[in-house]
Amino acid sequence: GGGGGFRDVDRQVAKYSEAQTGCPVTYTYTRKSAEKLLNGLKIQSLFVEHIFPYEIESYKSYIYKYVWYFKMLPRSVFRLMEKFFGWHLCIEAKLGE
Repeated sequence: GGGGGFRDVDRQVAKYSEAQTGCPVTYTYTRKSAEKLLNGLKIQSLFVEHIFPYEIESYKSYIYKYVWYFKMLPRSVFRLMEKFFGWHLCIEAKLGE
């Protein structure tokens, strides 16, 4: 018996992607599946960004303390890393003309 594949990954991300289990709701999309979801809309921009830089235990108490290795990175390097390893797929779209 094999594993659940991508469907299992989607469930795991939805459950464990935040500092507190199940909060908020999280959905996973590939670029292709997001474009399909927005079928009929004209996509203006589509990009990836966001790496979570905070210590989780502090963050749960609303204390935004950077993980030590993120403190050492210049902001420009951090932003570049987000473009390659980011967690959020950001899309701007308009109604088709």
